[in-house]
Amino acid sequence: MTDDPLIEALTGAVADTAEPVRDEDRHALARLLPLIEERAAAERILLDEDRRLALAVHALGFVRRVRAGEHLDALDPGVAEEITPGSLAAARELIDAYGTPLGHAARDTEVVLLALHFETARQLQES
Repeated sequence: MTDDPLIEALTGAVADTAEPVRDEDRHALARLLPLIEERAAAERILLDEDRRLALAVHALGFVRRVRAGEHLDALDPGVAEEITPGSLAAARELIDAYGTPLGHAARDTEVVLLALHFETARQLQES
């Protein structure tokens, strides 16, 4: 258990899956999720509970990939073309802030997917 309600919501959301949240995930998420929240605040992106949970699910997969030294397959390059360069740069900075100290050099796919979360939240905020 943690004191973080988002981690607890994520734990409940994936409890019945093949890979429920473990203690090592909780520790990693306790480091990564505040970075995500800080980046969203810096970008003036309001994250509702659904967006926060979606980001937490992505973050869970990411921390597991970092721990395992795994990478996502490349995406269609057209996906990244729909994201602003500023969002990609912000996502890259965030991904590297978490992964680099752990010796993990995330590929662009990870950056694009995180940036898509931020872009989606920004679009929902503006609609």
